Amino acid sequence: MREIVSDSRSCTGCSACSQVCPMGAVAMAANDEGFLYPLIDEDKCSDCGLCIRTCPVNRALGVAGAPMGTHKGADSAGNVKGDGSKKKAFACYAKDDDIRDKSSSGGIFSQLAEKTLEKNGVVFGAGFDSDFRVRHSHIEGIDDLDMLRRSKYVQSDMEDTFRDVNKFLREGRHVLFCGTPCQTAGLSSYLGGDHERLLICDLACYGVPSPKVWSMYLEYLENKYASKVKSVSFRNKSGGWKNNRMDIAFENGDRYLVETKKELYFMGFSKNIFNRTSCFDCKFRVWNSSADITLADFWGIERMGGIIEDDNKGVSLTIIHSPKGEEALSEIADNVRISPCDLDEAVKYNPRLVSSAAEPAGRKAFFADMAAGYDFDRLRKKYMDNTSMKYKMKCMLKRMLGRG
Repeated sequence: MREIVSDSRSCTGCSACSQVCPMGAVAMAANDEGFLYPLIDEDKCSDCGLCIRTCPVNRALGVAGAPMGTHKGADSAGNVKGDGSKKKAFACYAKDDDIRDKSSSGGIFSQLAEKTLEKNGVVFGAGFDSDFRVRHSHIEGIDDLDMLRRSKYVQSDMEDTFRDVNKFLREGRHVLFCGTPCQTAGLSSYLGGDHERLLICDLACYGVPSPKVWSMYLEYLENKYASKVKSVSFRNKSGGWKNNRMDIAFENGDRYLVETKKELYFMGFSKNIFNRTSCFDCKFRVWNSSADITLADFWGIERMGGIIEDDNKGVSLTIIHSPKGEEALSEIADNVRISPCDLDEAVKYNPRLVSSAAEPAGRKAFFADMAAGYDFDRLRKKYMDNTSMKYKMKCMLKRMLGRG
């Protein structure tokens, strides 16, 4: 079968190829691991090559026919300016504690979204559907903002998001789009140029987990608690921003509240055991961002010389890539505490902004076991449970050999 990306491991699943196809010949379908990949209907395909030219991975790799440079760090010839010399970094958080409490970090996305909505704009981001699958969607009113707040540690389904963004821009609406770096690269490539009324915001990404694994995890919990899930918060901050907890409520009134550093799903995520293969060689880290603004948790803020008060309620590292991003930050300045910082120093404590995690040795075995019929309970005992005796013995052996 024909491939849009020469190396399928590099495909990010952004869906730009599917959404740009004028013939409807490209569909996104889940593979055995649960990740979406493009499938070409040969009967519909006209061989125009638009999907190949639009693919942001092909652009990043310089594949023949795909123009280089969809990011804010490229010059007019498409050459990457990777030194970050024109980027600016700030430590920020919303002055309104209620907004910060409802946010995973400092509440800057909420402030940008509110400003966009004040302009009769539209805000795009990742939210849950009725079955707690993660999908990109849009809102047009402040009352719906909560559905897009907070981090979701699952790859979102883009569906027709890029087409919807384009439609609203053609109507003259302001648009804020927030997504992972590969998703924002996909949008920029799909649109084919900058738009005055479009503000693109990407997020510090540690890799995107499999939607199939997420569904298996929820099924495991629903069986354990004998009830359907009612709500999910990946990072409840009631114990503090730096001690956040997975918080899942059930319809029968039960609640699953566990520190993320001890939580099963997060253990697997932190080991990169069920992340997408493209994440192990990401082409869209912060130096090559296609966004106007990058938002991240400001981990390591306590080591930055007291540049901003750290009250353990959440601080956002806010990286500005463009004049438009700088203007957007200035527009919310009255509602945000902002302190400039050194970007090179800040990324020291946020390594996934600039480098990809290595693919773990156990990833192939994990998905092989999943394909063989292992349920989540068996998978978590074998791959995720750090409290198991086998895991403790392995760690002890590493320390004894001086490799820990």
